[in-house]
Amino acid sequence: MKKILFIALFVTTASFAQKTINNYKYVIVPNKFDFVKGKDKYQTSSLTKFLFNKYGFTALLEDEKLPEDIVNNRCLALTGTVKDDSGLFTTKSIVELRDCYNKVVFTSQVGKSKEKDYKKAYHEAIRD
Repeated sequence: MKKILFIALFVTTASFAQKTINNYKYVIVPNKFDFVKGKDKYQTSSLTKFLFNKYGFTALLEDEKLPEDIVNNRCLALTGTVKDDSGLFTTKSIVELRDCYNKVVFTSQVGKSKEKDYKKAYHEAIRD
């Protein structure tokens, strides 16, 4: 009985989360993430923008010209950030989507890479 209740609760939560993410058309990606020292270092911002576009969102970098509807209502867009949770030998990345009130709407699973080259490692972890 507990398993059925847990599954029902999980399905309800998952379907609610899907609806809230799909209510947004745009994702704004920062030019620089906290874990890198320069603007679009290792092409992390460009890759994140590309992947959001690939999966159905209209992604924009924060320094691009914003569409008229976002300028008028910033709450039409989510902000997509990548958090770094790396260890000594493993690069780990987590993608977060935040709304206009800075509330986390979605958090991805942890993407991992054991590559030694930073660019390859961040690309593999973000894609994962």
